[in-house]
Order: sequence, then structure tokens, then C-alpha cells
Amino acid sequence: MIEQIIFSLISLLLFFYIFIFKLIKKNDTTYLVILITQAIGILLNFIHIIFDIFTGLTFKLILYILCLIIPLVVLISEFKGVNFSEIIYVCLSKILMIFGKRKKAKDVLTNLVSKYDKSYTGHKLLAEIYETEGGMRKAIDEYVKVLDIKGNDYKSYFKISKLLNDLDKKNEAIEMLSTLVKKKPELYEASKMLRRPIIRKRKI
Repeated sequence: MIEQIIFSLISLLLFFYIFIFKLIKKNDTTYLVILITQAIGILLNFIHIIFDIFTGLTFKLILYILCLIIPLVVLISEFKGVNFSEIIYVCLSKILMIFGKRKKAKDVLTNLVSKYDKSYTGHKLLAEIYETEGGMRKAIDEYVKVLDIKGNDYKSYFKISKLLNDLDKKNEAIEMLSTLVKKKPELYEASKMLRRPIIRKRKI
């Protein structure tokens, strides 16, 4: 009985902590996923206490997973710098992309970067979508934000130079490619692009 009381108190404390400090304070509805799983577990636990049903090791394991393990994994991960909300947004956008719902995926990612401007994956995926759609200027803007977050992302650096070249901004493309080749000489694509006649002609 004491174990059930302690378990119930800890479950409720975790529930209210996530509700107040994650859902309300961060104004992020993605934490509803965690809260719903916790609420199901807490409800099952109270049914178990009141009616003395759902006994057995399997049921107890399910309760611990729903009420303790999942929320604690999320909280510990976030304490170590992993953003649970970002993971949900990214996974959702990728699922939408698989099913060909690019516009909805873009909306999800736009929502993500509006909440978390330093989301490296969010900006990068958004840049790739814009690039696929032909929105080269918007793609460049997003790739620039990617580089602001992670300056050594040389593939994004190359993407920007390629997009600049496509926009007929040859000088800027040459400058970026030259810098990239110096910093990352093993990046064959950048060296190859820099040697192309259309680039070299403008450079001369």
C-alpha cells in the first residue's frame, strides 16, 4: 500500500511539473503527448487502487512506463540538452514528407523554428523543402540560419554557393566556393563546381 501511495504521489508530481513548466511555461502543446500517456497511467493506477483490479507484473510494468519512465526519460534528455518538442516536430514533418504532404510538413517546421529559432534540424529541413519547391532565396535564408547555428556544416555552405550560382550571383558563389575548398579540400563537389567553365569565365 505504501508503495502505491509513493508511486501515485511521484506520478502526480511529474504530471503537474510537465504541465506547468513545459506545457504552460514554454507554451508548447507537443508536451500533451506526454501528459496524455501520464494521465492514462494515473487513471489506471487509481482504478487499480479503488477496485483492486489489473493486478500482475505486466500491469505494474505498463504503469511504470506510462507514469514514470517516459516522463523521466524526457526530463533527463532535456536536462542534457535534447529538445523533446523538437524531436516530435521533426519526426512529424518527416512522416508528412513520406506521404507527400509537403505543405503540411513545411507548416510544422515553420511552427518549430518560430518556437525554437536555434533548431538546426528544423532550419535545415525547411531549407531543403524550399529548395525542392524552387524557392531558392528562402532556401538560402534557411541555410544561412543553419550556418549561424552550426558553422562547420560545409554541405549547407556548398548548398548556398550552388543556389547563388543558380540565381546568377556568380561572384558570391565563387567567393563561397573558394573559401569552402580552402576549408574542406576533400569536398570534391565544391572543387568540381569551381572548375566549371561558367564559373571560371566570370572569375577571369
